[in-house]
Amino acid sequence: MSQLILNLDNKELEDNLKDFAKKHKKALNQVVIDAIKQFISTSDDKNIKYTKKDVTKHMRIIKKEFDENACDENALEHITDSANYIHSLRRQNKS
Repeated sequence: MSQLILNLDNKELEDNLKDFAKKHKKALNQVVIDAIKQFISTSDDKNIKYTKKDVTKHMRIIKKEFDENACDENALEHITDSANYIHSLRRQNKS
């Protein structure tokens, strides 16, 4: 037997679950268990359809001029993993 602890940060969702439990005269934990069972039973791989995006429609070419005279040779030496460095920069730019 496993124990599951559910923390609801969404007050509206919490209130909706409590109202649903009162309306159906069930305990809140039983409502949550029933909801999880319902979700698992209806989310078979057959029912979920994924569509692949066309890469050519969603790609973009980044062209940026690079001036070697403006960049110090030691400026980029702190980068050990360039892929991780670029990934981090992209995450920073999204926020």
